[in-house]
Amino acid sequence: MNLETLGWNERCDSLFESFRSSNLVPARVMRVDRGVLIVGGEMGTAPVSVASRLNPNGETGQPAVGDWVGMDLIDGLGIVRVILPRSAALTRRRPGEKDLEQVAAANIDLVFVVEPLDRGPNPRRIERASAIAWNGGAEPVVVLTKIDLCDDLEAAIARASEGAPFVDVLAVSARSGRGMERLAKRISEGPTAVLLGPSGSGKSTLTNRLLGEQRLAVSEVRQHDRRGRHTTTFRELFVLPRGGCLIDTPGVRELGLWLDPEAVKIAFTEIEEAAQQCYYSDCRHETEPGCAVRIEVGEGRLDEKRLASYMRLRREAENLEVRRDRSKQHEIRARDRRFSKMVREVVKRKNNR
Repeated sequence: MNLETLGWNERCDSLFESFRSSNLVPARVMRVDRGVLIVGGEMGTAPVSVASRLNPNGETGQPAVGDWVGMDLIDGLGIVRVILPRSAALTRRRPGEKDLEQVAAANIDLVFVVEPLDRGPNPRRIERASAIAWNGGAEPVVVLTKIDLCDDLEAAIARASEGAPFVDVLAVSARSGRGMERLAKRISEGPTAVLLGPSGSGKSTLTNRLLGEQRLAVSEVRQHDRRGRHTTTFRELFVLPRGGCLIDTPGVRELGLWLDPEAVKIAFTEIEEAAQQCYYSDCRHETEPGCAVRIEVGEGRLDEKRLASYMRLRREAENLEVRRDRSKQHEIRARDRRFSKMVREVVKRKNNR
């Protein structure tokens, strides 16, 4: 196993340059399971430990799947000393600690938003997952699975596109292989992709098909509600035979929203474009006069459900931002007071005409 196979590139080489004088060895985190860390590199794959104090010039916190690390080799045992700065990451709220961040997958290029067609697709879930991908710095791609169970594939693709109108949609059947060539091609160009989807959506079956062997356990969905249980209980990075790396994650329900307002804007570009014509530059698209977004919705050029999702995700992102930085609470309250005052003045002027 060489570093290039794992995704090592010029950026990684440049970041690692300053650590070469410390005789550290580069490796990539392949698996994290209950605190046990397994890395891969030119020495093969092996479990390693993490130093109690990491180099301050790298990332803080614990290593995540997909991280590039520098480690000491002492008597054949690896000790991680530094986590190289990440290019992109899929993050979630740390379980039990609502406002602390935990990295679920690092240095990713693509997020495959997996939606099963035996009970979907769900446009609102696709919106949320796509926003999480953009927020982490990765490109989302919607992957519709179990197409052999779908009676109207064109309608299903159209419904999926409602949740991510500017994102590629691929329809596949991991069991029959239909559509898998396009999916494999997206990864084989060299990026690292992560699978993100609900339990029972077929992520493990997809991984096995791309690997060409049964590496992951697969469970059947329950017949009464078409849902599955979480077959994958840990995060793991696989090197694919045709090139590229794939990270499999547990079900999407464990990923709490971790967004900033700017990421929501990227996921809803059509709403942001319409907002440029609003009378107020800080329009909230609620009841304000001169709101171009509301006008577009009223005339049928914007989807009202998309707007509702946009506003819901924006509120969640802003609330999280306030909880993380209490100083922003006063800023947001002051902004809302200024805006309310402007609205009252506009209404007053109109009534006096």
